Amino acid sequence: MKKMTAIMILLGAFAAKPAEAAVFTQEQMDEISCAALKTQLFYYYLDPLRDQKVVNFPMTCKGVKSVFVMPKWVETEVPEMAGRKVWRDPEEGEISEATLWQTPVSIVYEYLELTRKTFPPEAGGANILPGLMVKEYADIRIRFQMAMDRLYRARTRDVNMGDSMQGRGRTIMAKFTLILREMESIADAISSTNQQRYADAVTASAVIGQDAFRVLFKSPRKYEAPAKESSTAKVFNVALTMLGIILVFLSIQAFFSMNDEKTNAMMGDYNKKVATFSEAFSRQFISINVKYLVLGPAAVFALLGALTFNFFAFIFLSVLGLVIGMRTPAFVLNTMKIARGKKVDTQLMDGLILLSNCLRSGLDIVQGFEMVSKDLIPPISDEFGLVIKNYQLGMSFEKSLGVMEERVDSKMLAYMIRAIVLQRAVGGNLTKVFERIVIDIREESKLEEKTKAMTAQQKIQSIVVGIMPWVMVGVMFMFQPETMIKFYSTGLGMATATFCIIWVAIGMKVVASLGKIRV
Repeated sequence: MKKMTAIMILLGAFAAKPAEAAVFTQEQMDEISCAALKTQLFYYYLDPLRDQKVVNFPMTCKGVKSVFVMPKWVETEVPEMAGRKVWRDPEEGEISEATLWQTPVSIVYEYLELTRKTFPPEAGGANILPGLMVKEYADIRIRFQMAMDRLYRARTRDVNMGDSMQGRGRTIMAKFTLILREMESIADAISSTNQQRYADAVTASAVIGQDAFRVLFKSPRKYEAPAKESSTAKVFNVALTMLGIILVFLSIQAFFSMNDEKTNAMMGDYNKKVATFSEAFSRQFISINVKYLVLGPAAVFALLGALTFNFFAFIFLSVLGLVIGMRTPAFVLNTMKIARGKKVDTQLMDGLILLSNCLRSGLDIVQGFEMVSKDLIPPISDEFGLVIKNYQLGMSFEKSLGVMEERVDSKMLAYMIRAIVLQRAVGGNLTKVFERIVIDIREESKLEEKTKAMTAQQKIQSIVVGIMPWVMVGVMFMFQPETMIKFYSTGLGMATATFCIIWVAIGMKVVASLGKIRV
């Protein structure tokens, strides 16, 4: 009861507006009247028994006289629509496609005619305030929503309503959906006694209704598959691409041959770097051909570029592979050095215990190193054995230890070496020092395990941040290889790939740094 009282108060407030205050402007009234006429004509177009005068219908819209000529497709398409049953109603029986379209069109016309009652008498209206027609608007909105629901659900085995009117139905359904939204806005405007909002909603409905009418006179847009390239054209394009790649190689070769001095200098620097890295790998007891590390990534990326059959993609991937190849030896060397240092750390406690026992039994530190090289397994036995070999070849024991410290990435091993060097210089109880280092190694291993557990989430996040973008790119390549290759072969695609690589690397570095604990 209270709710009904509140509604009546709102309606009374809306109706209490001065009668002389016009709801619509003259332009808005012309727009609504024009939309009502066009909607009525739309309804007659869908009637197979239409009057002949509808074919050339004279109309005065917004003060302009014109003649609307019925679209030619209506003559052939509407009879077929009238004979095609697309909906079955328990009360109305089978409903044809044309009739199903006429229902929402007639409701729109009824809705516009109801709105015209709010016009002043001189404009053909009855000067009724909108608040007094809230029930009529609600009834129209409900019936229009039900008609739209039928349109969306109706179909046969071969046709749905979106394909009606030679494909125009899909666009018109979208227009009608917008009109339904404006009908809902009218209900809100009446309840809030906002005449301006009401006028805007009705005018918008009129404009959208005229847009739906104009769709009848336009050719429907159809998807046209791109023309397939003939096999001869494909072979010709591939041949041109391969010829371009060969010409690039020949031009590079000609460039280097014309600049012999610079080329020899570059090759000399390259050979020096190769020799330096080869020596560094041999000091890690690893035999590897550094040239393979440089040329391998370059060849792989160049092959990928050639498989794209795109000249610019080939150049981009080749340069990227060459850059990665030049950085690969340093990356592999550092990775192996760190891994070897961790292995030495795990064996160092056993080695220190063995050294302490040797010193207690009366042996000197050199003999203790010999015992470790014989009794333990690599890599610590190799490192201690190399120290003994250098010492036997004439290098001082302290310098041999310094060479091992440079070669092995181990903080605890460095502590041990400094303790030995200091003891040989000033004296002291080396056994106690070794025992203390053993204790430190145990405590550090516990701390390291704890920090690993604490920073595991950050490490996993850094891995996910680095891997997931490339996994998604790989999945997209699997499902749409031609589209992906076509995009990444363009300048924009290459720039996008470069941008992503840089920022993914930065993201991995930042996330990984969050998990580092410095003591």
